[in-house]
Amino acid sequence: MWKRAAFELKCFIKRRIAPKGIPVTPPREPYLVVPILGQSNAFGMGLPLDREGADKPHPNVHQWANSGPSKNTVILGADPLMHETPSRRVGFGVTFAKALTEATGRAVLLVPCARGDTSFHPKNGYTWDIDDTKTRRNLYREAVRSIDAALAQNPGSTVAVVLWHQGESDVPLTPAPVYQRKLDALFDDLRVRYGAETPIILGGMVPEEMELSGKDYTPINAVHKDTPNRLSRTAFVPGNRDAFNSLVDRHYNAEGIRALGRDMWSAYQRLDAAALREYRR
Repeated sequence: MWKRAAFELKCFIKRRIAPKGIPVTPPREPYLVVPILGQSNAFGMGLPLDREGADKPHPNVHQWANSGPSKNTVILGADPLMHETPSRRVGFGVTFAKALTEATGRAVLLVPCARGDTSFHPKNGYTWDIDDTKTRRNLYREAVRSIDAALAQNPGSTVAVVLWHQGESDVPLTPAPVYQRKLDALFDDLRVRYGAETPIILGGMVPEEMELSGKDYTPINAVHKDTPNRLSRTAFVPGNRDAFNSLVDRHYNAEGIRALGRDMWSAYQRLDAAALREYRR
């Protein structure tokens, strides 16, 4: 309990000392909204951050801040994003959003809702299980509240696609059939809320993490890969090899996570070409 309390205090301090976001001019047209859900690689763990180069902000990529002094407002969508706790590194969402705004001419609103080391199985007081009413914090319900708030403040905006990256923490905790049921239920509920045709892109886990962790990632990875066979308008994007921070920190590095964002964009182009044509000005 004391370890959890110390961890939560550290998160509280991170939220309090987070810098104020950069204000943006509201777009003339409604946003294309892109929620980012999952655990650490969705949160953004890539190094190094290149603010003047690859990670330079795009004026049409904004975010709905979920932490810091700008919480519950729209600010510039620059890495590191303001998830439930502010990130400090690079994620895949901004890369994806830059491609989407360049292709459509529309402003993109990211809704960053990821948190590291979280799972469907209750862990450290957190869960992604949509049916869990007992765990202290249900990250799915919190994400839905954030998406709904962003849509309410920006009438006419559309959830264009959902980006999902998760599974590592469930590997030792959740049997694959249970994981599949909970994952599909989450995706089904998103589509009840935001449209039956809402595309969902899943990112693959780090290949070296799956091989070197000492845990059997095979069943959960198989669930991810099979998702397009179970659910229409979904795509699975495997991760690239030799694209992680270090043997100690086996999260995607900055180039690896940007590459995942680019691959997610390519998958989305194939999955939703008709919508992209409609979104273009």
